Amino acid sequence: MIVAGDLDNLSARLHGRRARLAAGERLRSLCALGSTEALAAALFPGAAAAGPARLQNRLAENFVHEARELAAVLGGARARFIEWAAARLQVENLKVLVRALAAGFPPAAARPLLIPLPGWAEVYGPAAEAETPGALVAALPRGVLRDSLERAYEVYPDRSRSFFYEAALDRDYLDELKARLASLPAGDREYTSELVRQETAVFDLMLAARGKFFYGIEKEKLAGLFAPGSGIDGRRFSKMLDSGGVAALRALAAGLAVEAGPPEPDPSALEALAWGRYARLAARAFRGTQTGFGAVAGYLALRRLEVSNLTTVSEGLRLGAPAEELRGRMLPRGGGRYNV
Repeated sequence: MIVAGDLDNLSARLHGRRARLAAGERLRSLCALGSTEALAAALFPGAAAAGPARLQNRLAENFVHEARELAAVLGGARARFIEWAAARLQVENLKVLVRALAAGFPPAAARPLLIPLPGWAEVYGPAAEAETPGALVAALPRGVLRDSLERAYEVYPDRSRSFFYEAALDRDYLDELKARLASLPAGDREYTSELVRQETAVFDLMLAARGKFFYGIEKEKLAGLFAPGSGIDGRRFSKMLDSGGVAALRALAAGLAVEAGPPEPDPSALEALAWGRYARLAARAFRGTQTGFGAVAGYLALRRLEVSNLTTVSEGLRLGAPAEELRGRMLPRGGGRYNV
């Protein structure tokens, strides 16, 4: 039994759980199973057969349940941080609804794309029925995400472009994550702050990459969505928005969002590199504090990456992607063991 607040006992248990995560060679072997049904059987032996959607939903549900378990044990500021880290999936659901409204689709079209998170229907059910942006905001529970979306709809009146609303939700989610980080005891922030800083850096990097190279959005509008606190300051972000190509963007982000390396022509590859850096920082946090809060934060970050990787494997198997192609999509790149 884990006693509430017993961080030593909790950390020891998480080290046991870490050994069972789908990473390294185990993850590589899962890429070669040939079907989503085989993947589901490997991950959840004895469970009823599951197709891609049910498997992916179960992965997300398990992640949220585990995060809530950790929060219940920790209590206080630590619990608030863990709870908000898991709320990332709530943000993803809201972005699905925002995207559907911007495209003119009815709520029924978006509903199958939502992750059925524990408690989601009770709290967010009315939002999933909203047919206008105003109705969506009104249906959301009061808090950070409602305030974020309400402001975004006021600032960006072109409601046919969901990019701005999605980016605003991400930015304000990160602002709240940083606020909860600041409430942690100083010792708890030693490794945890690196994870939050890197997640913010991923956002800033991809805000520049997608906004500039995918959508051609004006610099002034992108600058208004910048999230401070990543190590990329406002001046450097401005230079990133002025960069002439993806290679220059990587050079400006080197050591802050991605590691230094050869020129990269593909904006999407920058995201994989940035999340690979996050994976290494998560592993360092997990190993660096054997019995501290950094181990808990690092473990949850590794679990989040595991869910992302397994979702990618599930989709790849559904589409018939070759095993080697899937292995190349794993985070960190190449499906390594998150070596620091």
